[in-house]
Amino acid sequence: MLCCGHELDRRFSYCPRCGIKIDRVAETGAVRDSTPPDSLCRTLRACATQTFEWLALDHFHGAPANEEEFTKSNLRNIRRRHQDRVLIHEFPRAQEARNGADFEWWFHSGGQGFGMRVQAKRMKRGGSYTLKHTVRGSGRLQSELLVEDAEASGCLPAYVFYNHRNWVPSHLEGNVFDCRHGRGAQSQLGCTVVSAHTVRAVLLDPRLGPRYARDQSRPWHRIFCDEPSRDRSSLEAAYAAVTTLDDGGLHDLSWARSAARDTARSQGGAGQRTERRPVSDDRATPGSTPERARIADGPPMLPRPSFADLAARHPDERPLPALPDRVLAMTHGQAAEPPDPRLAVSAVIDLTD
Repeated sequence: MLCCGHELDRRFSYCPRCGIKIDRVAETGAVRDSTPPDSLCRTLRACATQTFEWLALDHFHGAPANEEEFTKSNLRNIRRRHQDRVLIHEFPRAQEARNGADFEWWFHSGGQGFGMRVQAKRMKRGGSYTLKHTVRGSGRLQSELLVEDAEASGCLPAYVFYNHRNWVPSHLEGNVFDCRHGRGAQSQLGCTVVSAHTVRAVLLDPRLGPRYARDQSRPWHRIFCDEPSRDRSSLEAAYAAVTTLDDGGLHDLSWARSAARDTARSQGGAGQRTERRPVSDDRATPGSTPERARIADGPPMLPRPSFADLAARHPDERPLPALPDRVLAMTHGQAAEPPDPRLAVSAVIDLTD
C-alpha cells in the first residue's frame, strides 16, 4: 500500500505521515482521502487547544480540573483517533501512591524505541506552577523521584505543562510556530513538554523561577511533526527531538549546580571575592555555548536551541535503544505490570512509517 510516495504497513488505518484515512481496495491498492486528515501531530494540536481553552474556563469559574483528569482526557482522545497504533494501560494504585503519580509514553517501531516518564503540572491562574512538591509518604521532592523512576524504567524524565490563556509569549515567533500540518496558534501552548532536569535546575536556583521552565518547554506536537527523511525515520526524528530537550535540561542543571557551588564558596569565603566562572559541561546542548552562561545578578540567560533546531541531527546523536522486555510485551498485547507503584498510565505508540 502506497501513500505519500511511501510503502505503508497494512495494519494502519491512517497514514502516519499525512493522516489520510486509508481505504484498502483489493484490486488496485488505492488510497483515497475519505475523512479529514488525522495525523498524530494534528491530534496533539487539537488536545493542546482543548486543554488551553478548558483550563482557562475552569480557572474563570473557580474549579479547575486536576492534572490527572487532563492527562486521562488527552490520552483517551489520542487512543480514540489512533486506535490502530496506540495502546493505553491504566494501573490501579494504592491511595498513598496517588500523590505525585506519573505516566509514561513509549514510542516504538518493531523492537526499538524510547520512553518518557512524565509528570503533569497544571498552570495556576496567575501563570505559574507548583513545582516544589513533596510526595506524601516519602518526604522527597517529586522532581527527584521522577528522575530516579525514569532511570530505573529506562525512560527520559520530563514534565508536561497544561497551560491556559495567561501565557502570552513575548515573541510570538519564538514560542508559537507553524508546522507542516497547519498554521501556528497561541492555543497550541495548551500542552508543552520540558526536561525534568530543567525543573530541577529551577528548584536549585531560585533566580530562574517556574516561568523559566515554562519558557523552555515546547508544544508537544512538535516532537512528532518533523517529516522523516531518507536517512531517518519518524521514530528517529522524534527521538532526536526528545534527546535534544533532555540535553538542554542537563545543561540547565549543570548551570544551576555551578551557580550553587559559586554561591556557597562566596558565602563561606569570609569576604574573599570568588571568581565567577563559566559552566563547563560535556553534556551541554549541541550547538550551545556554555561559556556564555555566567553567574550574575538576576535570572541567567542560558543559550538554548531554537524551536527550528529541536530535531536537528547532531554528530553525537544517541542511537535508538531496544525496548525493555515489559514494553515489548505490551506491544504484543500481553498483560502489563507497572515498574513501580507511582506509575498511573502507560501509553504505547507505534511510529512505524
